[in-house]
Amino acid sequence: IFSVLAFQGGDRTWNQRQEGLAFIVIIAAIASVWGSTAVMAIGGGDMPVSISFLNCLSGFSTSCAGFMLINKALVVAGAFVGCSGFILTLVMCRAMNRSIKHVLVGGFGDGATKTHKKGYARTTQDSSTSSSQGLIKEVTAEDVTDMLTDAKSVIIAPGYGMAVAKAQHAVASMATTLRSRGINVRFAIHPVAGRLPGHMNVLLAQAGVPYDIICGMDEINDDFPETEVVLVIGANDTVNPAAQTDPDSPIAGMPVLEVWKSKRTIVMKRSLRVGYAGVDNPLFVKPNNYMFLGDAKKSVDALVDLLRAKEPVKHDPDTVDEESPAVKFVAPVVDPFMGKIKELQEEAFLTVGVAKEARGGEKRVAIVPEAAKRLLKNGIRVFIQSDAGEGGGFSNTLYEDAGAKILPNAQAVYDAADVDVIIKITEPEINEETGKHEIDMVSKGKTLISFVGPRTDDGKYLIEKAAAAGINLLAVDAIPRISRAQSLDVLSSQAKIAGYRSVVEAANVYQRFINGEVTAAGKFDACKILVVGAGVAGLAAIGAAKNMGAIVRAFDTRLETKEEVQSMGGEFLVLVFTSVEGGDASGYATTMSDEFYAKEMEMFREQAKECQVIITTAAIPGRPAPKLIMKDAVDNMQAGSVIVDLASATGGNCELTKPGETYVYDNRVTIIGCTDLIGRMSWQASSMYSNNMTNLMSLLCPKPPKGCKEPRKLDINMDDKVIRGMTVVKEGTITWPPPADVTKTAAAPAKKEANMIKEDIVSPTKRKESVFSKRVFDLCSIGELCALAFGAFFFGIVAVYAHITFVSQLLYFILSGFLGYYLIWSVEPALFSPLMSTSNSLSGVVILGGMLMTSLPRGSAANVLGCSAVTVASINVFGGFAVSYRMLLMFKAEKK
Repeated sequence: IFSVLAFQGGDRTWNQRQEGLAFIVIIAAIASVWGSTAVMAIGGGDMPVSISFLNCLSGFSTSCAGFMLINKALVVAGAFVGCSGFILTLVMCRAMNRSIKHVLVGGFGDGATKTHKKGYARTTQDSSTSSSQGLIKEVTAEDVTDMLTDAKSVIIAPGYGMAVAKAQHAVASMATTLRSRGINVRFAIHPVAGRLPGHMNVLLAQAGVPYDIICGMDEINDDFPETEVVLVIGANDTVNPAAQTDPDSPIAGMPVLEVWKSKRTIVMKRSLRVGYAGVDNPLFVKPNNYMFLGDAKKSVDALVDLLRAKEPVKHDPDTVDEESPAVKFVAPVVDPFMGKIKELQEEAFLTVGVAKEARGGEKRVAIVPEAAKRLLKNGIRVFIQSDAGEGGGFSNTLYEDAGAKILPNAQAVYDAADVDVIIKITEPEINEETGKHEIDMVSKGKTLISFVGPRTDDGKYLIEKAAAAGINLLAVDAIPRISRAQSLDVLSSQAKIAGYRSVVEAANVYQRFINGEVTAAGKFDACKILVVGAGVAGLAAIGAAKNMGAIVRAFDTRLETKEEVQSMGGEFLVLVFTSVEGGDASGYATTMSDEFYAKEMEMFREQAKECQVIITTAAIPGRPAPKLIMKDAVDNMQAGSVIVDLASATGGNCELTKPGETYVYDNRVTIIGCTDLIGRMSWQASSMYSNNMTNLMSLLCPKPPKGCKEPRKLDINMDDKVIRGMTVVKEGTITWPPPADVTKTAAAPAKKEANMIKEDIVSPTKRKESVFSKRVFDLCSIGELCALAFGAFFFGIVAVYAHITFVSQLLYFILSGFLGYYLIWSVEPALFSPLMSTSNSLSGVVILGGMLMTSLPRGSAANVLGCSAVTVASINVFGGFAVSYRMLLMFKAEKK
């Protein structure tokens, strides 16, 4: 309406009419109100996205000016800035699992709760109830210093709180101090941490932190489980596990730094308030998390002072390798534990006995020296048979140094009056040394912990025998597979070794490169490996094979394992059956229908033609292993191929497997049916099993509440879901099987009760497919078809009515848009801030339009506005490029 009024003036030009200036002023006023109100609903977490989007609008406005003034420079620069800004907006939206529509019309925080509603409470590090839901463990600077100096690997995850406190230089000093002690320190950066993309990268670069120890989210997320300490400084939403565990959370599906997977996390914040997304953070109450509250700058300065005051002990230079990077800072020579052994032995409240495994050829041992040391510190003494750990490389001397008592034979271990609990690995059987069954060797009232196989006929026999003997029998292979019991899950720890070893065994037999090679002697394709079963063993095999450079394919009847396979780098093979569920309530695979089985066999036959290695891991507890690789599939395999059957102990997944044997079928295919793959890595297997048992003893022997004078003791608490699930005999009474609600896990299929709580991580929420995503004749989607039709219509109108000058400008605009698109996708998230600064500087090309307007009559409205435009645009161009250059100079690698 205003434009029509402005141009209704007969023969008078724009500059001769006052309506022209009035039009500009009124439109500017309306636009300012509109711009202010449009961003009102944008939440704090979306501010970086909105800034980038507004920046792209300035670019498109520059292009519009170029079209009006017939200026190619304005069109090109505007198109580059607009398209690059829009693509950057999409990149950040993807990083937060958000859509542009949701960012622009509404923000985070709807339905956020107050912290106190979650039942958060403070406690100290020594609280015995620290694992309770809603309990905060607050620590001091001295506690944090001890945790950092005791760690070998530390990851620092900074957030907006570091920027507000201006603590980047203090953080850099802390990182330098830790690294000088030989500690591996890295930084984990979320793509949208801070208030601008790349905000944290710029601050750390300004503080002199080498960029090669600064890692992006995708690069470092896999390293958190192996990290001892993660220090979160002023971050909240970017480390919030609710994004993965709570499908109803406003940030559900947003990719986050998975800091809670580390062994220990320390969160530094001013208070327990929610972040900019307005969402409660379950990380604060995780059992392995500690809160260090206070101003980030002051807190980090205090840590730096304490770290510098706590000088590490230096080794004698004659006894260490001078080339070692940690030659200046090493651990003390004398372990203080050695001087406390006698005192700890006298104070022990429980004794665990470990005998050499009775099964012939078994090299593993249930408790390793390091675990014996941990147990003794926890009040549990270890009696072990002489040379029990010899097969895993653990000598008697190592056990003695760990405070364990060496007994001459198995009978002495079982008969020792002080022994309350016997821990072993394999199922109880006849001990050839004594001629007695191991259950009969356990005194009445004592406890035996081992594999039992309660779902099998042999396991049921052992249960009845243990009940008759009047002992407690705990089956480690019956531990419920829930999140809380992961640290006790021996099936997972031992299966992981089996999966890894299967790839090693296959590579040893396979007479070709596993990875592809292109050499002067010819080109050799990468080996194709098929892994059947995507449980723990299968995933370990996929990871090991992928790391060796193989092309990995995997299949499992449980479709929920697809994302896990893909995350390990494998290709998931799918059979589409809408009514089929591949897993039971306990998280294991189930038997399938005849129709599914037939389709499965057909797929395996086809895959056998292409794959040179097949690793099978499929098993159903309590039943013979399903036959999946039949003779006709093996006949299809190429000469020199290998099959590794991890299910050979229960009959094997391959029809031709000979349990316990390795042989060559038809002089073409090697079939490995060994049942001792785990034992071939006896040191690793013993160590992992021993760690599981140490964690189990902590659960079975809980510390009494503070102030309670009752002595600590072994407590087989049947109210505890984990203990109830694994206890098959208690005090001579058979307690197997446990109730269904004990064994049910979040790994089960979708049929769940409405009020059931999910314990495992949920997948990111998926948006409903729109009508535009539907495909037409399997050629293209409806959306693509509509875009094609609109493009054809638009260019048709342009071809018929547009002037040749406009067509030329339009082509420049389109080509510049493509240039902006391809440039942005190749930029690292760490450089998003310099990128935004550079593109913003380019938008200052509107100075050209101002220059043209200054040529109009002096004193006219257009002339005044043109001069103002030149002044402001000059500031934007020169200032913007100067800032961009300064930011880029900050990014420096570490000097070698």
